[in-house]
Amino acid sequence: MAATFLVVIVLSVRALGRMDAGAGQGANSSLPPDWGPVVGFGVLALVVGLTAVVLLWVGHRVIGAVQLALCAVLVAHTLGFWP
Repeated sequence: MAATFLVVIVLSVRALGRMDAGAGQGANSSLPPDWGPVVGFGVLALVVGLTAVVLLWVGHRVIGAVQLALCAVLVAHTLGFWP
């Protein structure tokens, strides 16, 4: 929960900083790729995956399997943001 909250805050602050980033640029100039969502969701997927491994190691198979499925969804979402 804390990792999700941190990712939301970081992505929101980055979006606020980029609101006026393209105002002074011409039509031919392009913005560099934004790695913020990739890193944010990647870290979140890593935290969820490590939590799943720990839960499976402790013996909570059902909860660990659900965490692994959530990790797979987050990895797919992260790859969707890949520039």
